Amino acid sequence: METKAATATGADEAAKTCVHHPLELYQPEPGCKCGKLRPPRKLHALTGFWLTLFVTVHLAICLTGINPHQYQNTVNLVDRCLSYLPGAMLLVVVPLLLQAASGVYLVFKEGMKYDIKRCDRGGKLRFFLQRFSGLAILAFLAIHAGSMYGWGIGFSHQGTVAHLLGGLPEGNAFSYTASAFRPWTSPAANLLTIAFLLGGILGTAFHVANGALSGAILWKVVETPQSKAWVEHFCAGLGILLVAMGTMAWYGFALSPNVPVALAATGH
Repeated sequence: METKAATATGADEAAKTCVHHPLELYQPEPGCKCGKLRPPRKLHALTGFWLTLFVTVHLAICLTGINPHQYQNTVNLVDRCLSYLPGAMLLVVVPLLLQAASGVYLVFKEGMKYDIKRCDRGGKLRFFLQRFSGLAILAFLAIHAGSMYGWGIGFSHQGTVAHLLGGLPEGNAFSYTASAFRPWTSPAANLLTIAFLLGGILGTAFHVANGALSGAILWKVVETPQSKAWVEHFCAGLGILLVAMGTMAWYGFALSPNVPVALAATGH
């Protein structure tokens, strides 16, 4: 009996020694391994919160395109508000430029390979899709801005909400926006443009919702498993909401019965 007790006591002491050994105590939890990329990531996430707000408002404005009359009223209201807020567009443009610049820098540093996940803010697939959708959105915005300011890109110079904010002939907001979905003389090319715009909406919704979750974790808005789960559900709901709003707005300007009537009335 004494031998068994001594053996048990020895095993307990060995277990305690093992557990409390300094090398055993140091068990770093998986976390951010960005290193020198952490500051630009935090900047990218911070401006990403502004991008989330901008995209939500932008799609809310476009959603009124389901009703051409309501869309015209919304555009007129926004235009009047901006006339009383000189320089307000800079509050939109500057954060978006910082978002784009920091995103390009991060992609340049990390590349587009699939298996380079370093941070504990989602799986490898989400991380890859975030970078891919970011570059796709950047390309879309380049075409968007080029068509708006007439930089030789073949898209229509009229019809986007951004252009509407700079002023359009009164009463033609819906027809001009709808015409931007059909900038070509070829029906096949116009169908490709319409499909491209839908893809851009879906990609933007994913990028914004997934980025909001990653940004919340990076800025330590969430630190407990419970709060992380809550934010995950919130961002998933945000993504679904943006997809629904964007798809309905896309339908309003691309496929709704109001489109051919409005285009015919303006001679498009």
